[in-house]
Amino acid sequence: MRKALGVLFACSLLVPVGIWAAAPGGTAVNTTVPTCKSFSGTETFSPGLPKLGSTTLVKPVQKLTASFTGCSGGGITKGTDNGSTKATTATNCTQLSKNAGKPAAPTTSTTKWSNGQTSTASAVLTTNKVTATLITATIVAKSTAGLGKGHTTTISVTATPNKGFCVSSAFTSLTFKSTKITYK
Repeated sequence: MRKALGVLFACSLLVPVGIWAAAPGGTAVNTTVPTCKSFSGTETFSPGLPKLGSTTLVKPVQKLTASFTGCSGGGITKGTDNGSTKATTATNCTQLSKNAGKPAAPTTSTTKWSNGQTSTASAVLTTNKVTATLITATIVAKSTAGLGKGHTTTISVTATPNKGFCVSSAFTSLTFKSTKITYK
């Protein structure tokens, strides 16, 4: 579960705080990264992860659509991320369940802000709890390039997977939203 969820939330997890600076030639470049009130989105897995008890392993393509909203600072009001990643490690629901609670391998993502600038981050997801209808996780993202380089953002999220995921059907999709965002 942690590899799939690692890619799931890892995209667009950068909302640290920066400052204004002057670029070469005297033009002002916004280096202030906003604080945002909400992070939410959807992710799909194709093929879906085979349900619990299956020995079949898959490397799904994971498609993410996510956004930061309610942002303020540096003239930025929102940030978006739309990405697609092919898993490098084969998995299934049995493997996801076995790895719950362990940090996933870091993933890299880029957020495009409403002012046209971007931020790139390395993020690690830890799944906290998995039930039949809800997943909770924590994402820690460190900005590595662009707006907010060097700052860290921690996001607590809840995710609702597709009906019957991993029990009566494959794990094919989920929607997620933040419950708390903190910045350092």
